[in-house]
Amino acid sequence: MTKPTTASRTTVRFLSGEYLAEMESLSSANQPPIPHVNVRVQFHATDTPEGTVDYHLVIEKGIIVGAGRGRIAGADLAITAAYRDLVDFQAGELHAATAFVSGQFAVTGDKAKLLELMIVFQSGHYHRFGADLWARTTW
Repeated sequence: MTKPTTASRTTVRFLSGEYLAEMESLSSANQPPIPHVNVRVQFHATDTPEGTVDYHLVIEKGIIVGAGRGRIAGADLAITAAYRDLVDFQAGELHAATAFVSGQFAVTGDKAKLLELMIVFQSGHYHRFGADLWARTTW
């Protein structure tokens, strides 16, 4: 596993540009490829301290290669969720399958891509880098 650099040990605010940049850099450093897992996801976070926040993830071969604020063209999926549910998910207190089945994460788009996204979210590698990032995250 790659050791975090001094810069990556800084505290970041959940869903900030810095948080998403850290997610992008940590994931590519620590995740092995998962062939055939490619998905572009648009998130719409409601009730955040800043109001509504749009952000996105681009996953290629199971690795998050892009993450940022704003809308992304050509999204395979769009997920709308309350900020608190996203916090609980990142903290490991809300399981992805539970969030999707219960409707806490409302999904539109290609449902087959949702399965690909869940493969990434449920991987041990995602959990390891996610835990490191979460330990340095405020909300």
